[in-house]
Amino acid sequence: MSRILQEKRNYEVEVARWCPEKPYIELLVPEDVQAVSQVVFRTDSHDQGYSGEAKGQGTYEFSYTWFVANTISPGGIARSPRQVVQYNVHASSTFKRHEVIWNADSESPSIREWVRSIRGGDIIQLIPKAQWAGWINFVREAEIEVRCSDLSQVSTSVPPFYRHLDESSSEIRLLSLDPGAPSDPVSCSLIYSRLGDHPPVQYESLSYCWGNAGEKGEITVKVLDDCVDLTYTMPVTLSLLSALQAIRPLSGPARVLWVDAICINQTDFDERSSQVAMMRSIYRQAQRVVVWLGEGNDNSQRTIRLINAISDRYKKSGSSVGSDKDNLTLLHDPLLNDWNRVHSFIDDFPLFTFPWFRRTWVVQEIFNARDSIFYCGSDIVEWESLLRVNKCIPLRGLTMKSVTRALMPPFFDKLFSSKITEEKGTLSTNLEILDVLVQGLELDATDPRDKLFAMLQFGYDTGNFDSLPSNIMPNYNRPTREVFSLFTKWWINEHRSLRILSAIQALEWRTWQETRWETPSSNYSSEEIPSWSWGYRGHSNWAIGLLGLPTDNPYRASGDTLPDIQAVEQSSEFPLTLPLSGFRIGVIKEIKIYPYFQPPGPGYEDLHSAYVANFDPLNLTGKWNYQLNSRVDEKYIGVKPSDISYESNGHFRAHAHSSSISGGLECRSKCFFSTHEGSVGLCPYSARPGDLIVVLYGGNVTYVLRLRARHGGELDKHQEYEFVGECYTQGYMNGEGIQEQEKKGMPAEVFILK
Repeated sequence: MSRILQEKRNYEVEVARWCPEKPYIELLVPEDVQAVSQVVFRTDSHDQGYSGEAKGQGTYEFSYTWFVANTISPGGIARSPRQVVQYNVHASSTFKRHEVIWNADSESPSIREWVRSIRGGDIIQLIPKAQWAGWINFVREAEIEVRCSDLSQVSTSVPPFYRHLDESSSEIRLLSLDPGAPSDPVSCSLIYSRLGDHPPVQYESLSYCWGNAGEKGEITVKVLDDCVDLTYTMPVTLSLLSALQAIRPLSGPARVLWVDAICINQTDFDERSSQVAMMRSIYRQAQRVVVWLGEGNDNSQRTIRLINAISDRYKKSGSSVGSDKDNLTLLHDPLLNDWNRVHSFIDDFPLFTFPWFRRTWVVQEIFNARDSIFYCGSDIVEWESLLRVNKCIPLRGLTMKSVTRALMPPFFDKLFSSKITEEKGTLSTNLEILDVLVQGLELDATDPRDKLFAMLQFGYDTGNFDSLPSNIMPNYNRPTREVFSLFTKWWINEHRSLRILSAIQALEWRTWQETRWETPSSNYSSEEIPSWSWGYRGHSNWAIGLLGLPTDNPYRASGDTLPDIQAVEQSSEFPLTLPLSGFRIGVIKEIKIYPYFQPPGPGYEDLHSAYVANFDPLNLTGKWNYQLNSRVDEKYIGVKPSDISYESNGHFRAHAHSSSISGGLECRSKCFFSTHEGSVGLCPYSARPGDLIVVLYGGNVTYVLRLRARHGGELDKHQEYEFVGECYTQGYMNGEGIQEQEKKGMPAEVFILK
């Protein structure tokens, strides 16, 4: 059955190049949607009405204000590369309506794949953009309309051929993939083995993306049961089906594989938990990890062949990246023969847009691989070559087009450039798990719990599973909110620190800067994670500038105190509450726009620096604008340190009607607070008058708490609080509050956070 979904918004906004990126309108695709056949965008907008570019005025040429479409998965990650929807008429101050229709059978491959990639539970966003000084996108109305079909009932019954695995002997299932021609049905046998067997069974592990659960094919599975061969039909996603068809041998012996979707009984949560805990051993003991990126096309084929040719030249010459500058042109032939050819290659680089590079589990799969091979259609490329390309591309600079597709998520570079050691066959890094999780926010997972479980191996403090408490080990019987809240408590106990409370402000809805013009209630998860807990939706860019997150931050608001570990441990029976000791230093009276252009005088330099770090008013880091890796995109951002004065003046002019009154930036959230007690400071956008400013023992910074009200508006008699976020309080960031508490003999207070 087909239906039409619609969202419409009327609200006037102005967007300049320095402004935080915010979706103007969002449409939530219901979870029962199977496929989207058409997406219609309607906009009513114009630019600033003039330009210094004589060419193209009154047309769409040389226009630098436009709209992009983005699809966000339930895990908070872009489903596929962004697409440009519509440019404004160049140098026209008259509002103009546009209607853009995208179909699932579009002649444009990028549009066709974008529409087809949309799934139930996704959010479709329309985002206004502007580039270069002086260009402003004025928007007063937009609409998204979607034609879709409902999801057919998907069977979740347990396949009859699964028998219980013996967890004590590290038993696993393996898939023996029969040879066949490309058009033959896929058939295989299910066999059982143990990881500790001698001699070990020779097998490969498959790394791939599951794909759309609503799009199914079938394979034939043979099982030996009581000495009788039984044959069953098993549904698999089309993504897995295409992978098995592509990698099976044409003739000869079967290919033995470990494939998670088939070798794990996905309906048995106990089995899933135990097999996930064994995952790194399964991939580490495999002869090779076979990676399936997906079906290729002409562009990916050309790209892979060029990469392989360049890689072969490096191998033959014995050169490493950047070491042989005299022969760069020869090594990279034909790319460096023509500058335009370099940018054309980068702009159209397709490989890192494959969903495999956004999937959380693949990081562990490729990290533990003793050997690997990457398939893209019929083409093959090495992992080392892909890592090399990822390092080379930023050296040439990214453009407005390539920034959305040319680089891997930054977590790959961080992980594979870390110090990697091996002990008793287990790989580990020198990374701390909290930093791993922050970087891993750019990766996606169908089950949000996997954004923690799949990352545990990479932390030096979580990599040894034998020493981890059971409450943070993979457990799919535990609700998502308990998984993350128990981990947060464990982290505080393990590190004797509240640094993780600052990391929370890299999560969606918890940031310093508001990332939407309004808060659609439909986008909230039905399973609310506690306000003080780490979560799974966010962006690593949003962690740039956080006050208390860096291990070398200069603040000591709580002096040498530590969290009340005993109270935290005793609260384990109540996983959704967190008791922390500290004391209150004020109540917020008023919150205003920070006067960036007229900052407070002497003595407030650190406060001003904290504002610049968190709100990035000139878009110098790209914290609030879409970039895969902001620290290498300065050519895309177009700002040099010498241009700061110019950029500052330009941003002032873009908001001149309000900046001249407030001295601040209308596009940045109100954050400059004052308290009834006379203190001033900076707070996240979600803070409100009446919130408490507190010092919590073990925290390097000050924090904002809100007294919770029960249903009906009554205050909770048990004095429970919502954790709003970290804050900067002038005169309290270096232990002054602790000294004041000791001097006045003020008692500590226990704040119960929910």
